[in-house]
Amino acid sequence: MKYLIFMLFLSLPKYGIAQETPSKLSETSNSFIGNWNIDLRPTPDSDEYFQYFVVKTINKNAFNGTFYSSEITNGILNNNWPELYFAFSTTDQSNEYYHSGYLKDGKLYGITYCPKRGFTAPWTGIKE
Repeated sequence: MKYLIFMLFLSLPKYGIAQETPSKLSETSNSFIGNWNIDLRPTPDSDEYFQYFVVKTINKNAFNGTFYSSEITNGILNNNWPELYFAFSTTDQSNEYYHSGYLKDGKLYGITYCPKRGFTAPWTGIKE
């Protein structure tokens, strides 16, 4: 009996941490929702070139919105790391673009890849 009580006592901190995690993840996910001003400059020395990334809603690990005036498809979130990671795709008239990144300290860090154009570029964003 003492062994059982001891084991239950040892497991209490684990359950306390598990209860805090969803709240923290929910807070991080909610901070992802909104309008982001994304700097898409083609080179580090280029002038700033801003476009909007709008995260409208989050449902579990999926999200929707727009990026560069295109509807987001396959928006996915990963809350299993210290930062919130995301990935999604968009299209224009002739190409599909793949995007991924993470949210850290209130700033977005991302990268875009377009196989048909042989194009990839990093970008950053701040929330409005």
